[in-house]
Amino acid sequence: MNQKGSPARTVPPLASSRAITTPILGERELAIGHADFSNALDTAAMRGDFDKGVALQVHLPFCATRCVSCDRVAEVAFDPSAIDRYLIGLGVELSLITDRIGRGRPLAQLQVGGGTPSMLSGSQLARLSAVIDQHFSVGDDCETVFEISPDRTSWTQLELIKGLGFRNLRLELREVDASAQQGLGRSYSPELLHDMLSNARQVNFESITFDLVYGLPGQSVKAVRDSLRIITEMNPSQLLCRPFVRDEQRFVHQRGIESYLMPSVAEKMAMFVAIVDRLEDSGYQWVGINSFVKPDHPLSVAQAEGHLVRNRLGYSNKPTRIVLGVGLGAVSEMPNLLSRNEVSLDAWHGTLEGNEHPSCAGIQFTATEAKKRRLVHRLSESLRAPLAEFESAEQQELLNKLQKEGLVKADSDWVRVTDSGRFKLLQLWDPDAGDLRIANSA
Repeated sequence: MNQKGSPARTVPPLASSRAITTPILGERELAIGHADFSNALDTAAMRGDFDKGVALQVHLPFCATRCVSCDRVAEVAFDPSAIDRYLIGLGVELSLITDRIGRGRPLAQLQVGGGTPSMLSGSQLARLSAVIDQHFSVGDDCETVFEISPDRTSWTQLELIKGLGFRNLRLELREVDASAQQGLGRSYSPELLHDMLSNARQVNFESITFDLVYGLPGQSVKAVRDSLRIITEMNPSQLLCRPFVRDEQRFVHQRGIESYLMPSVAEKMAMFVAIVDRLEDSGYQWVGINSFVKPDHPLSVAQAEGHLVRNRLGYSNKPTRIVLGVGLGAVSEMPNLLSRNEVSLDAWHGTLEGNEHPSCAGIQFTATEAKKRRLVHRLSESLRAPLAEFESAEQQELLNKLQKEGLVKADSDWVRVTDSGRFKLLQLWDPDAGDLRIANSA
């Protein structure tokens, strides 16, 4: 969709992240304190939840510039001392967690994301790795993922990242044609991507995942098809797809994007259909609702064998229902609590310096709500769930909503995601709350 009109306004200057008062996890988000987070840790530990598999997500918010389409908690930083201080804070936050659940627990998943994690120097990356190792055990069976930015990652840095134990790379793509300016600061040329992929493959990373964002301002279905033609020729191990959502209330800098340039939900649906068609024609298998992998990929095997798992980090073949997020604005996901950290860097540092966990808001779930939420996740994993599990009035209400929207169909034994529902689910998925907006369960 390339409509004519006035050019985008000048982007408001912004060096810091989202406004503290803006809810991030949906309408049900309420203020919570460090005691609420600690109590949730204690409850999960007593029930043995951490023994079933735990994931750790480390958020490094620093970027060289703030992209106008950015939808992450980010901080523009030029002084290396700011990153050094942040690494100290991460160590404190990890200690506050592991002092309660025990040090040395094995991780099933470890993901380092940003921001731009590859902004860190070699010594800073080594310090980060050492801090993680002081608190958790990262074994050979841990799924380790490091997010990179192609224009800020050298061969030497790739070798260091691999040497520190990260076996998988992930990068976000918004446009592979910088002249289109649809990526609004996140455009990478095919030549740059080819060079980065060649280097990564020579360093022998196990997999390379492209996080593909579509539905950008002014983007058309044709533009998506053109990008996919280039992307599939690069043969990444996995593609994750998600629609872009303009939300100027949470991300003030997005006011620089004119609303009339945004594709409609129907246009985004058409883009996703084009994505599915192209990727399946290129030999990828559709996993869950938004992941595409080659047939021999572990996720393809997990889906076939019925043990595919979805959490805040995406899909995995690891049994990880708990995600501990550390860092500025990080989100943790536990059975009875979804919590987020302070999004102001000063507030985040201040709570840690007071020896308190920086959680400040979240959603606490009752046992019934937690089960309802788990059913939604199961549908996104296996594309079906036993009808018998929709037993309570609340779960029946959820089922009725999903059926009314044509997302699922129930028979005598199973509730199954419909063919059209599989296309629609992604448009209704809340990336922050990790749930369906229609379900009102987060």
